[in-house]
Amino acid sequence: MDLVKLCPACNEENPVSEVICRVCMTNLASVSPVPAGRQTLYSPAVLTLQLPDGRALPAASGDVLGRSGGAALFFEAFQTVSRRHAKVDFRGGTWQIEDLQSTNGTWINGKRLNPGQPCPLKAGDLVALSLACEMRVIG
Repeated sequence: MDLVKLCPACNEENPVSEVICRVCMTNLASVSPVPAGRQTLYSPAVLTLQLPDGRALPAASGDVLGRSGGAALFFEAFQTVSRRHAKVDFRGGTWQIEDLQSTNGTWINGKRLNPGQPCPLKAGDLVALSLACEMRVIG
């Protein structure tokens, strides 16, 4: 039976020898090995997006991304990002993003989202709030 370290932040299966998650960089030093392929019963607490300048933007389920609210400092330089641009949620075991009828749109891997329709996210996806502000899902 193969054992892995299951990241508590993003659910990635990491080799037992890893001390940092290879997807989201969460510390795995105190994580106990479990059988590979094990399903988790908890949701990751935070979705992490990496901005073009290298800063990490943590977002909890239900958070709104935009130039107002808790994430405003991350987007203040991007005037094409709406005040309430998009919302992230963790539903059915998957992180999702939904455009909140923003002026300049929300894009996933180059495809524009339809407002009000959640789109699943996975590690490595490119999320653009307008075409000026592109971020990568890292966990």
